[in-house]
Amino acid sequence: MKSDTLKVLHNVAGKPILQYVVDAVSKCGVDEIFIVIGHQAEKVKSQVKGKNLTFITQTEQLGTGHAVMQVEPYICSPEHSTIIVLAGDCPLINPETISSLLERHRESNASVSILSTKMKDPATYGRILRGRMGTVVGIKEAKDCTKEELEINEINTGIYAFHKEALCHSLKLITTNNAQQEYYLTDAIHIIKSKGDVVEALCIPDSDQAVGINTRMDLAKINEIIYQNTNINLMKNGVTIVDPKTTYIDGTVEIGQDTIIEPNVVIKGGTTIGKNVTIQSFSYIENAIILDDTIVSANTVKVLETI
Repeated sequence: MKSDTLKVLHNVAGKPILQYVVDAVSKCGVDEIFIVIGHQAEKVKSQVKGKNLTFITQTEQLGTGHAVMQVEPYICSPEHSTIIVLAGDCPLINPETISSLLERHRESNASVSILSTKMKDPATYGRILRGRMGTVVGIKEAKDCTKEELEINEINTGIYAFHKEALCHSLKLITTNNAQQEYYLTDAIHIIKSKGDVVEALCIPDSDQAVGINTRMDLAKINEIIYQNTNINLMKNGVTIVDPKTTYIDGTVEIGQDTIIEPNVVIKGGTTIGKNVTIQSFSYIENAIILDDTIVSANTVKVLETI
């Protein structure tokens, strides 16, 4: 990212990247959320909020498997049966997709279920390896793929549902025998498969949900998608947005029915807008309360005000 700010703390449409992941998981009825942190740990703790959060420090970054190892003393207790593992930089993942993965996991009686998708340009994503009958035989990191394997367009999103006992057992057996000399969490899946346990994969059509953020270009792309999704949801709920392409509304904003938003408007933060309000063009509103039946004139700037 070429930034002094930790990647997952960059804001996307009004919230840190990591907050989107936490919010999505929270809506799936999980009991506890464990966040593995390292660099800028205190900033993560102060900026990411939610119920039943536990922050666990990883002093060395030795791979995805190593990160999950840090949580092992917590997740391998008797009360946990299914463990969901996600990366912190995929803000487009939605609760419905996670719930679908969990449903597939339970229905198939799998020891691990992988969320996958297909991409025209899989780039550096790990590839899903399938057998002749379409069963999952493993995952291979792009750096370790053969030329033929790199042609596979079904990729690993890095989101999994594990049976607790299968995960805890396999974590004890993974090694750093790979190109990066890291503990790959995908190796745990190979170990589970080698035991003859069921490995399932749910391939979703919406590949945008798998997109992580590694560059400023990625950040701009995700911002655009989230702003447009927010606009669509508002319009479905009775808000008129004259030109969605030039209207930027944070997901934290509340807007009442029959409100009209004219082009080139920015609405941010904890703003609450009542019913039958008109926000005229080129207005900027942040953390404000706008009462019912109000007309906000063009070129208005309102921050921390009630009108």
